[in-house]
Amino acid sequence: SSGEYELAIPSDWQVITKQRHIQLPDALFEQYDLLECRCFMGLFPEIKRAWITVDHRLFLWNYEDESDFYSFEDQEQIIVSVALVKPKAGVFVDTIKHVLVVATPLEVFLLGVGYDAGKLAGMRGSGSGGEVTLFATQISVPADGVAMTSICGTSDGRVFMSGNDGSLYEFSYQSEDGWLTKKAKKINLTSTFASYFVPTFLSAKHDMAALSMVVDDERRLLYVLLQDASVKVFWLGADGSKFLLAHHHKSIATSAAMLCSQFLEGAAGGGAAFEIASMHVIPLSESRTLSLVAITSGGSRLYFSPVRRTQRYYEANSLPAQLAEHQPEVFDLVHVRLPPDLQSTTPRSMQSFASRQILNVHTGFYRNGTALLAHTWNEDHDSIVGAAPACAQIQARMVRQPRAMLSEYASSARVEGRTWAIAEIDSASGAEGPSPAGLNDLASVSVAPTRSFAVLTNAGVIILEKQRPVDMLRALLARPALQDSQLHEFISVYGQDETCAMCFTILCVDDYSLHAMGMQVPNAARRILFEYGGVPHYVEPLAPGFVTGGDVAVANGPRIELSGRHNGLAKYLARALQPVWSRPATLTKKEERGGDSRLHIGIPTTDLVDVQERLRGLQRFLNNNQRFVPDQLNQMPVQPADSSRPSADVATCWNAESSSLAALYELSVRASEVISFLCLLSDFNLHVFSDSIPEAQRKSLSGLLFSQLVASEAGRLACKELILALINSQLKQRVSIDSVSDVLSKSCSSIFSASDTSLYKALEYLKLAAEAEEGAEAVALANEALSLLTGISSTLTAKQVRDICQQFEALGQYTAVASLSLACASESDPNNDALAYWSDGKPADDARASIYDKRMECYKCVIELLDKRRASVLNAKSLAQLPNNDALFQFELYDWLVNNDQTALLFQMRAPFVEKYLSLEARTLEKCDMLWHFYIHENQFGKASVVQRELASSSLEGIDLTRRIEYLSLSISNGKIAIDMVRGGQTRVQPARELLSEEEEINELATLLRESEDQLEIAQ
Repeated sequence: SSGEYELAIPSDWQVITKQRHIQLPDALFEQYDLLECRCFMGLFPEIKRAWITVDHRLFLWNYEDESDFYSFEDQEQIIVSVALVKPKAGVFVDTIKHVLVVATPLEVFLLGVGYDAGKLAGMRGSGSGGEVTLFATQISVPADGVAMTSICGTSDGRVFMSGNDGSLYEFSYQSEDGWLTKKAKKINLTSTFASYFVPTFLSAKHDMAALSMVVDDERRLLYVLLQDASVKVFWLGADGSKFLLAHHHKSIATSAAMLCSQFLEGAAGGGAAFEIASMHVIPLSESRTLSLVAITSGGSRLYFSPVRRTQRYYEANSLPAQLAEHQPEVFDLVHVRLPPDLQSTTPRSMQSFASRQILNVHTGFYRNGTALLAHTWNEDHDSIVGAAPACAQIQARMVRQPRAMLSEYASSARVEGRTWAIAEIDSASGAEGPSPAGLNDLASVSVAPTRSFAVLTNAGVIILEKQRPVDMLRALLARPALQDSQLHEFISVYGQDETCAMCFTILCVDDYSLHAMGMQVPNAARRILFEYGGVPHYVEPLAPGFVTGGDVAVANGPRIELSGRHNGLAKYLARALQPVWSRPATLTKKEERGGDSRLHIGIPTTDLVDVQERLRGLQRFLNNNQRFVPDQLNQMPVQPADSSRPSADVATCWNAESSSLAALYELSVRASEVISFLCLLSDFNLHVFSDSIPEAQRKSLSGLLFSQLVASEAGRLACKELILALINSQLKQRVSIDSVSDVLSKSCSSIFSASDTSLYKALEYLKLAAEAEEGAEAVALANEALSLLTGISSTLTAKQVRDICQQFEALGQYTAVASLSLACASESDPNNDALAYWSDGKPADDARASIYDKRMECYKCVIELLDKRRASVLNAKSLAQLPNNDALFQFELYDWLVNNDQTALLFQMRAPFVEKYLSLEARTLEKCDMLWHFYIHENQFGKASVVQRELASSSLEGIDLTRRIEYLSLSISNGKIAIDMVRGGQTRVQPARELLSEEEEINELATLLRESEDQLEIAQ
């Protein structure tokens, strides 16, 4: 049954608590004493005001300021209804954000409302209520004796009114009178055309009068509650300009009794007539299928859906885009939630519905899963009954059973007087806009403040606060005599992980908040983490497909389950990052005036700073509690969960937890630094200096998610590009980058390191050198830049090296080009892997290929410079000045010389790697000839003889018999010279003499063979 749920809460836990009782000012009581006819009151949370009407007088009371109130007495008719609505666009000035609709029996008129939330701030604490000003608009329509019982407005400015004659009206207005239209008119939306021609005394009986109305702007629906407890649904059209009756649900009590047999209100219970106390719209953010909840006088909540049953179950994901475009096909009651039984003494068991208490509710409130019911306690007091989802129990059950029973917490708070209205107030603006809290208090505790509610009674305003689980824990820890059994009870309800996450929420705050709590609460929270947080341990494998958070899987065997401390920290960190994690950190926006697209920070700075404060609080806690992360030097005194396991397994568990905790800490630091970086870009007006970024690069930077900047390589590179754009903008303005570098290095060290500081300082020197008027100054600045760049050469990319070398070349610092390029090549490959890769023939799919490619890019800067300045550098003296300790570069240089027919320079340079270069595999006839020439140039005649002998017998193409004889002759001649140069006796040269004799014999045979061939050719 839809009414079966558990009431799971210990008796001393409170869902709502009274924070403050604000008495009505004496001046208002004095006005009440002058009452002659009618008095009404209500709340306008958008402007932090309570409104009170006493006959023809209207008072707006600033309950935050307690004694401040605004009176309006410029008309003499009794006020029967008041509403605060949104204005139509283009009718009023920009300062008017709201319109006050005031209805009397004779006319309905509009007052412009100016609200400045910043005025009076700080005079009486954080919430002063701001300043309200009313403006006469001269816009009114006649009421024709009809008392408007309810008024509501849409977000685009339409105003609907329900009259006591049973008709529904629209207050239509515009800025000026038209040719055929009036400035304002009252339209009867429910009368027929014929009714305009029938006299009043002959007209049929009036329709049932409406009690209240609410607008659903997202679905374009108007719900009207009639006196017979039926509900009409009107569709306002996809563009919001229509008014069509979609449904009329006349048998709500019967439908509720059919859904839930325990529903005992109205005829089903044999008691008083069924009544609905209030209606509340359910936003799409809360439910795609449910649209309205009605609170009955008995305290039940009835949930309605405009979606067919099949769509609710099978097409829910596509519903939000369709609901406002089409008239709803159904309006069904789909769920009944019975009132909580606050008299029960068995809080965690199924309640007995037969003995359940039926409340006497005369007004109610519902939003984001929280319901507040004003129940008549006695003549002088009401009891505010609060109910909210028990998130921990629901979450635990969802793991085991996707369609688990609902579990709620409930409690009550007694208030003085009769309740007239209940509204949620936002601590920042007072607006009743969409709340970020959502339904899950566990997940939203880091992104939303405690929810506060204003309850207006005839005795004043009572401020209530909804207690989140973390608030309950904080209250529990603040008790003077806290018992272990109470902690065990709390942990058993919320679980170890969630309890630890709440402890982090309590502890990871600023120093002021921590001191404000006193010593007891933080100490107790730390005690829970260290004594009740559990330990990592092995557990048996879960069933296939069953996964829980915080586990390290081990294939085909036991898995490591990390401690509640770890999982609580992970939950806290995830919830702290949630407000910004999936949002675009950078966006491209079109400027209104210039029309150009520019980069902007996509997340408001206030949101970024809020998240950063929570991250820094977490880092402070971990830094101040080093034993939280166990290591070999400081182990936590814990025992394994399973003492039968060997100590090696225990160490494995702790190592897994330690590694994970370290990674989480690193993530928090990285995220905090990215936030600092984004705030810095905002301070320096990213949208201004982003113009200097090339269009293609700007597109790649746009739309980057915050998560990408934190955790992806693409995000890291994007940060580097944005920093470069910022530095360049500073240099263009001839502003020193020292201050920017200092800020970046201090607050964003993982993004902007010490090497980055040197890089951008060097770039600044190069720019100053280009602008220097004296040559000596330019040279000195260039040398300073080279010194800085050489020190960080290992961190430079190939592209950076090329760009910087172009700047050195423009300055005429050609030696700096070679020095920087070769330093970068050398430092980026300390193990000389590129040379080994080249020597191995550059095999495919080799990890060393990227290192080799970078070194080649660096060498290319030097080779291209030599190519440009060929006329001045093609001499041995210039080439000898190049560094000669890099074999791979020397090989590239030799290739360039060979390709440019400058082989003679190879011998003149007396370079150290020429012999190795010419001796490597893939030898050609040209290289072999160069090699023996090199040996002769170096007076190494013996080696030259060996090469020539090898060429004489080589299989290389292009060597005919004549040339082979020539090689043999040269080999013999060089061999004889080498023998003559040897000193030390005949024994050392005897093998060489024997080899020469063989060569001479071969040479004679070859000569005879050539002569024979010549004679044959002559004979032919």
